[in-house]
Amino acid sequence: MHLTLHFFGSADGALEERVRGALAHPIAQPAFDLSFDGLGFFPERGSPRVLWLGVRDGLEALRRLHTALAEPRHEPFTPHLTLARFRDRVPKAKLAEITSIPASAGPSRIDRVTLYESRVSPAGPTYIPLAEALLARSG
Repeated sequence: MHLTLHFFGSADGALEERVRGALAHPIAQPAFDLSFDGLGFFPERGSPRVLWLGVRDGLEALRRLHTALAEPRHEPFTPHLTLARFRDRVPKAKLAEITSIPASAGPSRIDRVTLYESRVSPAGPTYIPLAEALLARSG
C-alpha cells in the first residue's frame, strides 16, 4: 500500500536526479500516524475513474511532508488511498451507493518516503522502488 505525495508523470533524468538527491539522506520530519475515513471518487466531473479512501488523522503532518518535498509544477495535493480504478464507465448513481458505505482504516505508521517508477502494462502497473529516505524517529 502506498500514498502518493507527488505524481511526476513522464519524468526526465534531471527531475529524477533531483528527487533522488532529496531522498539521499533522512528527512528531518518526524514519523507520524495516518488514519483513513470516507470514500470518494475522481474526477468529480465527468465519468469517475478512481475510487479512493480519504485521510482523516495525520493530515497536517502529511501536508508538511508534501510541502518539504514539493516540486512547484504540481497540482493541489489531495491525499488519498486509491482503492479501485475503473476501465469502463461507472454510473455516478452506483458510485453514490458505494461512497455512502462507512469505510475507515488505520492507524498506519508513516516512517519513510520512497520514489517509485510505475511501469504500466495491460496486466496493470508494476511499481519499482528507486530511492528511499527514512523520516526522523518521533519522540
